[in-house]
Amino acid sequence: MSTSLEPRRAAGPLLRSGDTADAIIEALQEDNPDVELKVQDHSGYIRVEGVGGLILRRETAERALGHPFRMQEIELIMAGYSGKIELTEDHARWYFKNPARRSGNAAADAEDAAGPQPASRAGESR
Repeated sequence: MSTSLEPRRAAGPLLRSGDTADAIIEALQEDNPDVELKVQDHSGYIRVEGVGGLILRRETAERALGHPFRMQEIELIMAGYSGKIELTEDHARWYFKNPARRSGNAAADAEDAAGPQPASRAGESR
């Protein structure tokens, strides 16, 4: 049975408006081709969310920005975020875990908790 009260399962950053935010949004679009990004511009900040979560890879951010980028720098333009966040040297990942959802299938529940994962690029090993 489906209800109209199903939980919202979108996650992503809340960015301070500007050129850097525009480049990060471009990178998020490239890194999440199978996710419909919801981008809401509120003048001073931009909310970016995707159902199931979003991932931002350092190399994609660097390409979009046109200069080297340390993933920790995302914190300088991120006013907040929805969901949970994982920040490493190589990526930032926003994901949503609905604690009320328990399928009874351990593998499905683990996948739900993990959210989007960094995909291997050609020539990379995991």
